[in-house]
Amino acid sequence: MTIHTRILNLSAWLAVLAIFFIPGTLYTDEKPLRTEYGFPLRFLTDYHTTNPEGSNWFIFEMHINLLILFINILFIYTGIHVLIYIKKRLTKK
Repeated sequence: MTIHTRILNLSAWLAVLAIFFIPGTLYTDEKPLRTEYGFPLRFLTDYHTTNPEGSNWFIFEMHINLLILFINILFIYTGIHVLIYIKKRLTKK
């Protein structure tokens, strides 16, 4: 089986851009407050805490789970392959 780099690149971009275009889930029942982003699995967590150190970094209170990001990329890659397979089967006639 060969890996199609164009499809892999597209699926990686779709996984990362899902952060910006798909709304996150806000969890208020536990402390600290947090918002989780990602599709289909949530891999980016933004914690809403006060900043006692006064850091100016944008990603100071964020947690990125790279394993779940990789799994999202594989899910999207597989989904694109299934869609291409279905399209080829339907247009083969």
